[in-house]
Amino acid sequence: MTASKGQRHQAILALVNRGGVHTQQELAEALARRGLRTTQATISRDIQELGLVRSVSGYRSSAALVRELVLSIELVDPVAVIKTPPGTANLVARRIDEAALAGVAGTVAGDDTIIAVLRRPGAGRALKELLAHVD
Repeated sequence: MTASKGQRHQAILALVNRGGVHTQQELAEALARRGLRTTQATISRDIQELGLVRSVSGYRSSAALVRELVLSIELVDPVAVIKTPPGTANLVARRIDEAALAGVAGTVAGDDTIIAVLRRPGAGRALKELLAHVD
């Protein structure tokens, strides 16, 4: 059966949230078992559109992965200092920048630390909510 993009995306997210999908081929096979046949090129586009990233445990939504990567957030107006495991700061900074929060002017990422420049007092709350790191 040919599925709409919305149906396919919903099925992909359900599979990814259950865990254990490590390759596009595994994803295509799992979709086929659900009666959704698609091409590798379409799956590749879907992965990009859904913002999925591949981790050691398989494909994950970038939002879910980012929440796990944020170790701490310290607000020192007008900046927030965000700590992550080594090598992951760019992924988290990209999530912040793509969210385009009105109170965040931008980010600068190193290896395991991000500086987010805040436009106004209180902007840190929205940043913490985005990163699901509410104290």
